[in-house]
Amino acid sequence: MKRRGLILASLSVLIALLTACSGGMATPPGGGSASPAPGGADSGPAGTGEPPAGQVTLRIGQIPTVDGLPFWVAEAQGYYRQHGVDVELVNFRSAAERDAALQGGQIDGALADIIASVTMYSNGARVHITSVNLGATREEGPIFILAAPGSGITSPEQLKGVEVAISTNSMIHYVTEKLLLESGLAQDEIATISIPQIPLRFENLMSGTVKAATLPDPLASLAIAKGATVVRSDDKAERNYSQSVVIFTAQALEAKEEAIRRFFAAYNAAVADIRKDPDTFRELLAEKASLPPEIKDSWQVTPFPDAQLPGRAEVEEVVDWLVAKGVINQKVPYDEIVRAGLY
Repeated sequence: MKRRGLILASLSVLIALLTACSGGMATPPGGGSASPAPGGADSGPAGTGEPPAGQVTLRIGQIPTVDGLPFWVAEAQGYYRQHGVDVELVNFRSAAERDAALQGGQIDGALADIIASVTMYSNGARVHITSVNLGATREEGPIFILAAPGSGITSPEQLKGVEVAISTNSMIHYVTEKLLLESGLAQDEIATISIPQIPLRFENLMSGTVKAATLPDPLASLAIAKGATVVRSDDKAERNYSQSVVIFTAQALEAKEEAIRRFFAAYNAAVADIRKDPDTFRELLAEKASLPPEIKDSWQVTPFPDAQLPGRAEVEEVVDWLVAKGVINQKVPYDEIVRAGLY
């Protein structure tokens, strides 16, 4: 997902908890906002005169990464309650568990990425992309191709035939190929090795077991702080290759559309607060996303964009790539998977 880093305060905890796409178990639900109280600020969006969402609860899944900041800020600032919606944030240890919960109807929506969303949709899970979370511009939460300390690799040309550690058929894989092709490598010159667990990929890079790896922030920033070399990053790319997105199931969109609209009103209020003074929420981010001590104080909190739909070109290019890789059998139309009109 921009395809942002998963990291905990120590690598041992990282390895235990963050196993993106490795099939770990979900953590107990937690962090949900209180149910709206009657009257006052809890009686719906200001000036609408609409009643609060009442017993309607949105259960939204996420892997606790830096992308989740607007969700946490909306909770901490009481924006869900103010906008008359009950939101329960459910943490998962892996994308596989998050996706299974979506397909099983245990959660209404999730923070994901376009590749995961399209793949689920193609496999029969009716999920819809409702907004970009991070990645409206190239600068938002970059993904890095990094060389191991002491490897001597400093340029993409030096990666011809060199295995780059990735997670196969993921956003990391997609961005890695796009960046190397953009840098002049031919498709048959790109070599990869699959290490799905991000913490394990980090460890292999730092130990020199692999000469290169693609990592999202903030784990990438930790690797750089410890001596890894940036070979290429997608914030300097010619195109915008990665976005994290907010998705909801078709069932939730049908049964809880008003609650989802209220959620996005709260979400946009949180985004406005983050843009106004990002550093105000550094401690909240450090706590929720477990930023490591080495980069906690220097971490630059990313301003998030307002809720908005992903571009057609970005989605269609991902779809084409998934078809070419054989991950999905046929193209998924943009207008079919993207749901507009919620904010």
